[in-house]
Amino acid sequence: MNDARQIPRDAIVVGLDGSPPAAAALDWAAEQAALEGRPLALVHAAPPLGAGAVASLGSLGVDTSRLREEVLSDAAALLDGAAARVCAAHDGLVVDRVARVADPREALLELAGEDRLLVVGSRGMGPVRSLLLGSVSLALTKHAPGPVVVVRPLDEPRSPGGVVVALALDGDDAPVLDLAFRVAGSRGLPLTAMHCFWDPDDVSRGAVDVPDDEPGHDELRERLGWALAAHRAAHPSVAVHPRLTRGFVDTAVLDATRHADLVVLGHRPRPRLGKLVYGSVAPQVVEAGRCSVAVVGQPG
Repeated sequence: MNDARQIPRDAIVVGLDGSPPAAAALDWAAEQAALEGRPLALVHAAPPLGAGAVASLGSLGVDTSRLREEVLSDAAALLDGAAARVCAAHDGLVVDRVARVADPREALLELAGEDRLLVVGSRGMGPVRSLLLGSVSLALTKHAPGPVVVVRPLDEPRSPGGVVVALALDGDDAPVLDLAFRVAGSRGLPLTAMHCFWDPDDVSRGAVDVPDDEPGHDELRERLGWALAAHRAAHPSVAVHPRLTRGFVDTAVLDATRHADLVVLGHRPRPRLGKLVYGSVAPQVVEAGRCSVAVVGQPG
């Protein structure tokens, strides 16, 4: 096992718990690491016993120190099996393993960073259950200072598929575009760059695409083109499709998850002890999206 401090800064970090959603996240993360030539870090964090549980087990004669050692041993076995699986599938893949007794959300947030990509599986629990029980994926996408991918396996191939990136055109889209072009370029996928704007004169529909020949939006089209210019030049092999949409941003992005392989959007993290519920598109898309979602944490 490795110490978390030894994980390379450019590693792709995937959280594992032995579940099928985590296995899907592992496959996605390993493939991305192999495509980019990055190291892969496998992380398992087992929640610690509370003080009451420790006292209760101690009164029954249970050696909690021995129990902790057994938990870590089981975690090591889980990570060893996962490492063997991905190394067999991807020759030359560099794999690190981290096992801890800690809250999984805190353990993964400690490994987050601008240069690291965190990957976790989606349980698809729905908003009520996630609100009550807590969700690792939601905690990461709300608070991580860097990119997080929440992997949701697809039941069937998507049409047209590819990567969809939602842009705010506020000057802070570069990190979002970095990840979107990075994934699209490495996987040979087309990229749709979408900007949704509010039209007070058309509030009858949730979100609709603006025809390319519709007048009155030249400034927005130019801003979208400028936002994409540097990344298009750096990734000439990526087929890029600019797209303007009017209406509700959350509706537009959620609709995009029905047809894409991956949707990428930005999010400004809030303090961990801030409001439990607040207005933001990213958590809604993570909860209700129909495909994998990447959320890029941006400075507040």
